[in-house]
Amino acid sequence: MDTDVLKKRLAREKIARRQAESLLETKSRDLYLASEQVSKSAQLIKAQSQQLQAVLDHAMASIFLVDEKDQIVRANRVAELTFEVSKEEMLGTDFFELFSPETREAARGYDAVSELHQELNTSDKSIESVGQRKGGATFPMELAITQLDMDGSTFTVWILKDVSARKEAEERRAKLEQELSQTQKLESLGTLASGIAHEINTPVQYVSDNGHFLKDAFTDLMKVLEAQETLLQAAEAAGVLGDEIAAVKACKDDADIDFLKEEVPTSIAQGLDGVARISKIVTAIKEFSHPGTAEKSLVDLNKAIDTTLTVARNEWKYIAEVETKFADNLPMVPCLPGELNQVILNMVINAAHAIESLNKEDLGKITIETLQRGKMAEIRISDTGCGISDEHKKQIFDPFFTTKGVGKGTGQGLSIAYSSITQKHDGTISVESEVGVGTTFIIHLPVGEAEALKEAV
Repeated sequence: MDTDVLKKRLAREKIARRQAESLLETKSRDLYLASEQVSKSAQLIKAQSQQLQAVLDHAMASIFLVDEKDQIVRANRVAELTFEVSKEEMLGTDFFELFSPETREAARGYDAVSELHQELNTSDKSIESVGQRKGGATFPMELAITQLDMDGSTFTVWILKDVSARKEAEERRAKLEQELSQTQKLESLGTLASGIAHEINTPVQYVSDNGHFLKDAFTDLMKVLEAQETLLQAAEAAGVLGDEIAAVKACKDDADIDFLKEEVPTSIAQGLDGVARISKIVTAIKEFSHPGTAEKSLVDLNKAIDTTLTVARNEWKYIAEVETKFADNLPMVPCLPGELNQVILNMVINAAHAIESLNKEDLGKITIETLQRGKMAEIRISDTGCGISDEHKKQIFDPFFTTKGVGKGTGQGLSIAYSSITQKHDGTISVESEVGVGTTFIIHLPVGEAEALKEAV
């Protein structure tokens, strides 16, 4: 081949190679720039996704993205914590398994676009349902639903909020309102009872005074009758006034004087005893219904218990015998008198109901003992009732807890007693019990404040 031809071909190949290298360099640069742009876009998308997830995770409610097959596509951190299920476990599972079995089918029937959405926009009432945690525990929740159309597919966004704390707060508020209402009723009844007791006291005093008068008068009449009997015997022995003596004896037989001599004193004594009991009850009611004070005062525990037993007598007299073992040297204890009376009343009634639940013909027994242990005054209230199981011992002081039948209790008595003793009197209350044997409630009240109260007075 001619040398010139070879040179020309070599020159053309060099030019073609340079052009190819230039084109390759240009394409490589364009590819690199495109790759950089894709990388930046990917980083931006990742950052935006992380930001979105961070926003979702810091929301105050559980948020779920659910596809048309009811499968969970996305969930936030609150959802994990609320339902106690990790995202990995939730993703791809049936969303409605997070509802309690009782509300699951109803939740499936919610229409996010029409009925439910319309209800949310036209009603002030929130939509409520019940969720179920992984362990099976259920809880109340509020929910909101909306629909999203993305890339030709339809998704549903569910926002669920655990409202357990709010429900508990509402229950506590309702309990406090109930207690306040009950306290107001008791105050009204106390005022009314005090007024009635005051009104009864006057006629009772009349009856008592007249009873004592009749007792003294009958004693004097008995002296006259004895003198008359002596006179009759003397006249009869002397053989005089025969007709008059016969008339007097006939009157004695008609009046059955011997019977009257025996029964009238007993009748008067029983009447006076009844009046004395009425007077004691009236006094007890006046003391028990005395308006409570916001400050503590020194209280004679023995007298307070005795007063309460008198007021509550109708609750226990057909069910149990009551025995008191009062310490003679028990010091005065700083208390809120009205609160303490209510506590003792609740405990005595509770003991009577425990005995009654056994349905025995024989009377049970309630024993109330007071004593001093160091700087604490102790009250022990025991009964021979049904007893309390170990399981129920942990709950007996809880509000509204009761094992009594319908109409026998609201579950408030022991709860109020516990609150009063521990919070208002800085004391303690505990229970010892054996099923089928009986129960003893033990109350400790500090006496250390007594001296300070005395000095203040």
